[in-house]
Amino acid sequence: MDAVMTLSPLATRIESALDSDLNHPWCVHRLYERLGPVVDLSARETLLETTQRAAEELVRTGRARREYVSAIAIGVHCEDSVFWSVDAKRECLAEFGPEYEAPTILNRMASHFQCHGL
Repeated sequence: MDAVMTLSPLATRIESALDSDLNHPWCVHRLYERLGPVVDLSARETLLETTQRAAEELVRTGRARREYVSAIAIGVHCEDSVFWSVDAKRECLAEFGPEYEAPTILNRMASHFQCHGL
């Protein structure tokens, strides 16, 4: 008898989000903003990593797919992972349409940069 893998509570919430919108993949930042607890910005990076690890649980168990995206904009390097449900019936990010193909997706990554003043 196969053991059933139990997902963390955050991975379960992420799976529900991915399944709720099969036409759009979710980047880690979107998952964090929609599902993460509201805390001060000093904990943002740690919580983004926690969100990514929880989403990766779904990939390891075959419940989601992932593609890495990396871009350099305004001299800053940005990397992200984009996740979607296996129920979306897509194998790669570009299959979601032109807005998820390069260079459009790379230009959209600029929205992840946050200015906190000089």
